[in-house]
Order: sequence, then C-alpha cells, then structure tokens
Amino acid sequence: MNGIKRSLIEGKVLKNVILNVDYYTSVAARNVIYRDNEIQKNKIFFMTYDRNYTCNLKYIAEELIRQNLDVDLVWVVSPKMKTNNGMFPENIRLVKYGSAEMFEEMATAKVWFDNALNCVWQLMPKKKDQIYINTWHGSLGIKKLSGNARWLRRAARCKKVTDYCITNSTFEEDVFRTTFWPTNEFLKFGHARNDILMDEEKRQAARQKVLKHYELDPDVKIALYAPTFRDNGSTKFMNLSYEVLKKSLEKRFGGNWVILVRAHNKNRAGSSVEDEEYLVNANEYPDMQELMAATDAGVTDYSSWAFDYILTGRPLFLYAPDIADYAGGRGFYYPIETTPFPIAEDNEQIAEKIENFDDEKYQKDVRIFLKSKGCYEHGTAAKETVEFLKKVMDL
Repeated sequence: MNGIKRSLIEGKVLKNVILNVDYYTSVAARNVIYRDNEIQKNKIFFMTYDRNYTCNLKYIAEELIRQNLDVDLVWVVSPKMKTNNGMFPENIRLVKYGSAEMFEEMATAKVWFDNALNCVWQLMPKKKDQIYINTWHGSLGIKKLSGNARWLRRAARCKKVTDYCITNSTFEEDVFRTTFWPTNEFLKFGHARNDILMDEEKRQAARQKVLKHYELDPDVKIALYAPTFRDNGSTKFMNLSYEVLKKSLEKRFGGNWVILVRAHNKNRAGSSVEDEEYLVNANEYPDMQELMAATDAGVTDYSSWAFDYILTGRPLFLYAPDIADYAGGRGFYYPIETTPFPIAEDNEQIAEKIENFDDEKYQKDVRIFLKSKGCYEHGTAAKETVEFLKKVMDL
C-alpha cells in the first residue's frame, strides 16, 4: 500500500472516530441536561421524515387547531428553513432539526408524533410519562420495510419506546407485528392523511388549490406520475413516455390532460421534466395527499401512495419496467398481480392497459382487495386520533 493511499484511509478512519466520539458525547450530554425537565401536559411534538408539514401529522395537527384545543404544537423543520414559509399555521411553533431547542421541546412534550423513525434517530431519551405515537407513512403498501444496519438499529430502538401505532388495516397490523412492533398497542383509526381522499368536499377543495397553484384550466384533467426510489439509487426505471401516456388517457377517457411528474424525495435533486405545455414538475408541491385528491388518474410503480389513492376509486396504473429485479431485491409482501392495478412493463403496454381499462372490473377488484386486506378506513381518522389525545392528555 503506497503512502498516499494509506494516508487517505487513515484520515477517513480518524474522521469517523472523531464523528462518533462527538455524536455519543452529545447523546450522553442530552441524557444529563434534559432528564429533569418538567413535562408540559398540553405540548405535542411533531417530526416527519422530510421535516415538512405533510403526511398524517399535518392532518392531526389541523384537527387539533380546528377544535381550538388548549395545546402547544411544536414542529421540527429543516435547519435550512429560515422562517415560516407560509406552509405552517401560525398556531404551530417551529424548531430546527438537531438544535438545542428541538431537544428541549422533545424533553418537555407530553406526546411525540412520528411518521417514521425520526424521534429515535438522535437517541433522545423518552421519559416514562411521555407518549410516543407512530403513524408511519404508508398504508397497505406492498414494499417490504427495509434499511441499512443503522436504520435497523433505530427501528429496534423505536420498537422499545413506541407506545402506540396508528393502523388502517389488519394487513398493516400484521406487517407491524412481524417487523418492528410485535407487542405495541394499535390504534385502529385509519390514517389521518387519507381523510381528504374519502370526502368529496375536501377533494374538490384540494383540486381547486392545485389548479390555482399551477395556473391550470378548470376543465383540464390531471394525471399524476410519481414512482418510488430504488435502493441502489438508479433512476433508469423512469423511462415512461409522457406523450404516450397523454394520448392514451385522452383516447380512453376524453378531455385535455396534463401530467404532473413528481420524483421521490430521494431522487429529487436535479430532477426535471421536458419542456412541454402538458407537463408539470410537481416536486416542490408540499402535500402529496392534495395532489392525489386533485388527480383524475394515477401512475406509479411500487409506491405506497397507490394504496392511499385506491380509496378514491379512481384509475391507477403501474408502470414497472424493472418489476423482476425489484421483486428479487427488496421484494413484496404479496404478489403485485393481486392488486387491482393494471401493470405495464413498457410504453406499449401502458398504452394498451389504459386504452382497454375496464372501470366496472376495476371497481369490483378494488372492493375485493380492500376487504382482503382488512381495511378499516372511514375518513374520520384525524377526529378519532384527537379524541384519543383528549383522553390521554386530559384536554
């Protein structure tokens, strides 16, 4: 081994040692600094995996605000966010991720709300009288839960400190039981983010919001293409022909269609779309549920949003050119062919699946699928969650 190579390796090892010492020193310090902070019984702490005002936590917070309850709501945002960008209601206080303020708010909150493994990532100790509720961020999803070694260690810690998991189906209960929450209590309310998809008035309000945001004609029909990420970082699977998609949708359903293209947040850096009037880059839109509510037809691959969108009863198609590789890699909880969604592996097939779409068969298959997965979504999850909070927080 030459001297330069040895120096590079030794430098990297030294850097990792320093980072680990710094990290665990910080963890030990937090255990001491915040262990005696008094818990404030009306404080609720929210942290989403993208540090945005999204997912189940957004809709739970909005229901708390709507009911005008005496609660102190604290939300974790990215350190890059300088001020409230208009996304958050004034009723919510913002703290930056990783800051001393964040840890102090965690130490004094009665309830922690999480939609992933966020609250345990920095090894912040949870006190006996605090309540940790995990809503997760998928529902009926076909992708197996997976991660690297560090992720799995955090999942194991999350299992130990989680008090309740909010679920929407017996299928999801089974997934949680056989992965990271084998003995935790389930709150069988459904997912708050899906309430908007099951209420026509809310769906129409979301549609008007999306149309206004993108300055779209009120009569336009909207398709949403939003694939998931690949564990190896590849984006070669994103070879859908938008021209073929548009023509096929117009041939089968009529009207003038625009296509909203939304990359997964792990693939969003540098992501763009072709310069066509009918294409819209939807990466920056803050709320995926509002996009779904506004959409007339969806296209994805293995993303869990398909299993939220199914609740609308609107057409959804799977464009999955790498289906064999994906099934042999991360894998599925059940055969993808058992979903109600037509599956295409190339652009010729997506055109054929759309143009020959049988809505009557699709609606029947949707009902059978939801029943087989024991789905108990009723569009009231946010209200049920808040009613539970009133009891455990004595509000």
